[in-house]
Amino acid sequence: MEHGKGVGDGHFSALGMLITDASLCADEPALIEVQDGLQWLFRTHYLDVPALDGDQREQRGRILGLIDTVHWALRRLPSGLQLSLHPNGHAARFLVAVARRQGMSNKELAAELGTDETEISRVGRKLLAAGVVWRRKEWRHNAWDITPRGRQYAETAGLLQKDEVAVRVPAEHPAPREGARAEADAHGLPGEAPEPRGRSGRGARPEPQGREEGRRAQGRSRRSEERGQG
Repeated sequence: MEHGKGVGDGHFSALGMLITDASLCADEPALIEVQDGLQWLFRTHYLDVPALDGDQREQRGRILGLIDTVHWALRRLPSGLQLSLHPNGHAARFLVAVARRQGMSNKELAAELGTDETEISRVGRKLLAAGVVWRRKEWRHNAWDITPRGRQYAETAGLLQKDEVAVRVPAEHPAPREGARAEADAHGLPGEAPEPRGRSGRGARPEPQGREEGRRAQGRSRRSEERGQG
């Protein structure tokens, strides 16, 4: 980006993504660096230039728009880290947990901290407002990550060692289920073979033993009664 004519759509797309990510993560140093670079680019290639062609005028407008976006992103950042987290409190333990295992869900954090998911949501909103964590959706669950500002605070406060490496928690997705066999497998039950079906759609019934003999005996009894009446 040292030459104004070299700024293309790909550069603007990358800058937009960088500004968005830095804003979500409350990454103040990254935003300041982007702001300084954009202001330098505007001063050196577009300010007080007597004649700009159509493409250059469009680029100048887009750069001014990004400068304004970065300016307001910096203004909207949480003011300085006015946090004083007790090392054994839920907020500090929440921060340490997501720093060591990024992508933890509310349920996993509740189990880790020994509390319920309502408390996790409350603490998460507090840390989110301070810009030390950020929240995203994975399937139907929240996934929590620490921001650069949060990691810096945790290291400065002595909650984390500087050489600790975060481990990402794999996303959990429900396995596909097909028919009764998959449902039985999902519950740890042995699969059952389907019952044989007859033409009527009902299970076939075994013939009772001695049915023919019973019919013959019944016929003989009726004939004996008729003879007696005659």
